[in-house]
Amino acid sequence: MENDVFFQYLKLFTEYVPLWVLLLGGVVIWLIRHPEKLDALTRNVESAKIGEFEIKLRKVEEKLETTQAQVEELEAENTRLSSLYNEFDADAGANVLQVVRQQVHHRARELDNLSPVREGLKPGATPEEIFVAAEMLRERRDTGSFDALIDCIARIAADPKLEGLRFKTVWSLASAVHKTVLSDVTHNTPPRLTVDQLKRARHVMESLMQNAHVQQDRPDAPEAGIRGPAQFALNWIEKGLKKHERTG
Repeated sequence: MENDVFFQYLKLFTEYVPLWVLLLGGVVIWLIRHPEKLDALTRNVESAKIGEFEIKLRKVEEKLETTQAQVEELEAENTRLSSLYNEFDADAGANVLQVVRQQVHHRARELDNLSPVREGLKPGATPEEIFVAAEMLRERRDTGSFDALIDCIARIAADPKLEGLRFKTVWSLASAVHKTVLSDVTHNTPPRLTVDQLKRARHVMESLMQNAHVQQDRPDAPEAGIRGPAQFALNWIEKGLKKHERTG
C-alpha cells in the first residue's frame, strides 16, 4: 500500500494539513446538511475555539440584533419628527407656534436618541426643522448636541439676513444655548462642556448679537428679542469658564 500513489498523496496531505482543519471542514459540511442544527448553535453557543480561531457566534448575533433595533428606533423617530415638521408652518403666528412648542417639548421628553434632531441643525435644513430642533434642545439641554447647535448658530450669524429665518426661530436657538449652558454649569463640577467649547460658544454668541439684522429685533427692548437669551448665554458661559478655573 505504501507504494500506492493515492496513499502517498493522502499521507502528504495529512502531514501538511492540521487535523483541526479537517475536523472543521467536516463540521461545516455537516452543518450545511443540517441547517436546523446551525440555527440552534447560533442561539445557544456563545463561543467556540477551533485551532487558532475563536468563533463568537452568540455575541455576533446579539450585536447584529442590537444594531437592527437601533436602526428601527431611529427610523421611527425620524418618522415622528417628519410628521411634526409637516404639521405647521414656521411663518405661522405666535399663537400657532406656542402650540407647536408645547407639542415639541412633549415629544422631546420621549426621544431616546437625539441624532435625528441634530439633523435639523445642518446646512439645508428647512425653517420648520430648525425651529423644532431648537425647541427640542431648549427642552432637553443636551450637552452632546451643543457643538451641532453652536455650528448652526455660527452659520446663521454669518449671514446678513440670518438665512431668511424668523426672529422667533433664532431666538429659540439662542435660548437653547442659554438653557444648555445654565443646566450644565449649575449641575456639574467641572462643567461637562469643555473650556474650548465654552470659548467658541462665547465667540459665536457675540457674533450673533453683532449681526445687524439681529439688532433690528426689538430695538426698543433688546432683552425681549434675540439679544436677551444670547446675553444670558454669555453670562453663563463666563460662569462656566470661571468654574473650570476654580476646579482645574
